[in-house]
Amino acid sequence: MLNGGTTSLLLLVGIAIVSWTVFELKSIQNQLTDPLQYCLQLALQIQSTKVPQELQQQSVQQLPIAWIDGPGENLEATYMKHIFEVFRLLGYHVITGPQPLNVQWDVMWTHEFPFSNDLYRHHIHGASPDQLINHVPGSGFYTSKVALATANISIGVPQAFQLPYEKEKFIEFAKENPDYLWVQKDNNHRNIEIKLLTEIDFEKPESFVQRFVDNPLLIDNRKFDIGIYTVITSLRPLKVYILDEGLLRFCPEDYHPFDQKKVDKYVVGDDYTPIWEMFSLKSYYIGERLNFKNSLNAYLKAQGKSPEMIWNQIRKIIAEVFYQQQEKMLTVFESTTLGPRFFELSRFDFIVDDELNVYLMEANMSPNLSSGHFKENQILYEQVLMNIFSLIGVEKHIKKNEMNYLKSRGGLWNSFISDRDLSISIPECATEICSDCQNQEKCDLCTHCWSNDFLEILRETTREHQFRRNMFRIDFSHKNLKTKEDELLQKWFMKKCEERIDWCPL
Repeated sequence: MLNGGTTSLLLLVGIAIVSWTVFELKSIQNQLTDPLQYCLQLALQIQSTKVPQELQQQSVQQLPIAWIDGPGENLEATYMKHIFEVFRLLGYHVITGPQPLNVQWDVMWTHEFPFSNDLYRHHIHGASPDQLINHVPGSGFYTSKVALATANISIGVPQAFQLPYEKEKFIEFAKENPDYLWVQKDNNHRNIEIKLLTEIDFEKPESFVQRFVDNPLLIDNRKFDIGIYTVITSLRPLKVYILDEGLLRFCPEDYHPFDQKKVDKYVVGDDYTPIWEMFSLKSYYIGERLNFKNSLNAYLKAQGKSPEMIWNQIRKIIAEVFYQQQEKMLTVFESTTLGPRFFELSRFDFIVDDELNVYLMEANMSPNLSSGHFKENQILYEQVLMNIFSLIGVEKHIKKNEMNYLKSRGGLWNSFISDRDLSISIPECATEICSDCQNQEKCDLCTHCWSNDFLEILRETTREHQFRRNMFRIDFSHKNLKTKEDELLQKWFMKKCEERIDWCPL
């Protein structure tokens, strides 16, 4: 039984609770009936709870640093806008412009080639393996239009001759093939136009002539090209990935009736026609919300054609380019003795003829990632960056200090990527046959036979595989591989493919 005093106390508490509830309900009602006033009050509350300056400085100091730079002014609002934005989305503190040598940047992203530029050169020479640079020494062997076109790539590159060095050879070939049309190009990729033999400037330095593909595949009477975003993450061993998507760009004028003086009929320039303006692709890209690649696939299938013919050739051509240029690139790369890790994004541009043969036109260093001309391309460019950053480890799944802690625990005890994730089941490895690792043919994939360098290659390769998102590895297994690291890694890939299908190449 409750006495009188206790009953009175409970009654007072009940009245207080009811009164407070009524007050809160009226407050909520006021917020709903006067949302503007509520928002103003909320804004004042937020403004009054600013983070103290010392805490802001501390948080910035703890962030990884991306140094983004390029020619011109106001980079953040112009052609490098999305690069700035995505780095910030991923939690990076972004800096730009000249920097003192004591700045501990994590990623250097430059539009220009940085290795001979005094603005970056001293930073690069003092960098550590924990730092990343978005260019690879020697990449000019495939991003230079002259070097690529005249590199004797065995498939997918139209016949080309470097001028003025191959002038006589070209003239002889052109006379033997009078029906061929020719374009003269240089590294600036400007003023491309079909020319008669008598119109070619044979003495123009650093230029080349290339056979014009005169039977392009047309969609709505428009010629187009396919841009494939490609990333090289290692030269020894050679590792290259492509994004499972392709930028489609259409000429601004109809191809037929053909007129070689009207370059907008056959050259894809800056003012190209985008996919969403093409009548035959609108229903796929806009109506069905397919991406560039799948919109093209759907259209080709509706025409009774096999799109996989195109993508298979693209992968083989990209593999051939890097395979053929690897030795030249390694000569440059290994002469630098630099400390940081490197990767490089490029866009390989292809055209397709009416028999679905694919031809590589060029590989662009620092490809355009600005949606200033076509706003709708913003999502594509952001996805390109997101996929690449995940692949190379710029997208930090674990903070730097925590990652260093996991590494300090040793390979078997690193829960991010354990050395057990790398091991392959080979019966001979646990027998006397491989106890001393002398039988390389049978034992070179045994865990206890790996060198520290190869172990680190496998750790990085496994991390790339786990976080590649929509990036797919280019397969070099059909090639006569040029380094021991390549041979051993390909054997490891084949064994991993036997264990799990996701390790198998496309």
